[in-house]
Amino acid sequence: MDNLFYSRGKLREYADAFRRLMNVYTGGSRTALSLQLGETAAMLERISGDSVEETSGIISEQQKNELCDYLKSESIIVAGILVLEPVKNRLELVMRLSKRRGCITAGQLADNIGAMLGRHLRVADGSRRVLSKDEGEFIFEERTDYRLLFGHAECSKGFARISGDNYSYMNIEGGRSIVSLADGMGCGSPANEYSTRFIELLEHFLEAGFSEEAALELLNDAFADNDSAGSPVTLDMCSINEYDGSANFFKMGAVPSFIKGRDGVRIVEASSLPAGVISGSSIDRFNTGLQDGDYIIMMSDGVLDALPFYDKEKRMREIIEGIEERMPQAIAERILNEVYFYDEKIADDMTVLVTGIWKIRNGD
Repeated sequence: MDNLFYSRGKLREYADAFRRLMNVYTGGSRTALSLQLGETAAMLERISGDSVEETSGIISEQQKNELCDYLKSESIIVAGILVLEPVKNRLELVMRLSKRRGCITAGQLADNIGAMLGRHLRVADGSRRVLSKDEGEFIFEERTDYRLLFGHAECSKGFARISGDNYSYMNIEGGRSIVSLADGMGCGSPANEYSTRFIELLEHFLEAGFSEEAALELLNDAFADNDSAGSPVTLDMCSINEYDGSANFFKMGAVPSFIKGRDGVRIVEASSLPAGVISGSSIDRFNTGLQDGDYIIMMSDGVLDALPFYDKEKRMREIIEGIEERMPQAIAERILNEVYFYDEKIADDMTVLVTGIWKIRNGD
């Protein structure tokens, strides 16, 4: 079947991502990098008119035929089916569908197709939710083995209205969730502007399909090479694979993160420069496995700096170890309340992000 729709759409997303990055460069003259970005965007726009063939052996030809027969029996018109394997041995289906008569929910369709293929499918983010006579794109992916809950607590310097910290929590293809915390240097509107710009561009690149490391490298170089980009931004990012429970930390000038589990609290440290200081600077990366019931705790430097101790990381670990709350939101609020005890005036912006991970059991 023709898989033209999905392939063209992804190429256009890449082209738009490059044009957005090019627009980071302001102020009259264009640099060599901005020209390269513009040319890359134009190239992708040109070739997006061509068919790009993608195939996967994750389902057999017999299963493909059975799928087509099932759709036909339900009076479903198929404009295109794309079979993907975003993670090894995990299926994703991207389909352009319409229905001659009646309608069916995407959830019911996912259950029916999954039962036929012997897989537990769910409706992916960004998919249409109801199949009717109007053609639309439906995305079905395998259910993950873990589920996440997210909580956050924040406070601006001196209880001001605007914080220099910005954060993001997003799901992307391949069963991954990305938690990001950007801290603009300084406080108030200027710091907020820098961190907001960085987070928005990071989200766009990740949604377009860039890897986490590639997106950070591109943004770091763009902000470092552009004199008008403003102050550097510290970036703390964790990519969680909801299929196998692994976590990848990416740090650029960020303070340590903490992992709270049954065996205590682990510290994830870094020593790299903030984003936008030097083009081509390294990104600290740390990979680890997570267990059922673990919590990932990320924070801006204002939280740790508020602790009047020589070994701030040790004191924070003790605070986290003493927390009995189990919901991520309650944990984030508890940490911030503990810090208030030492810094009631709030000398810097403070943000705490907590992500809990749990194994999905049969019946959940």
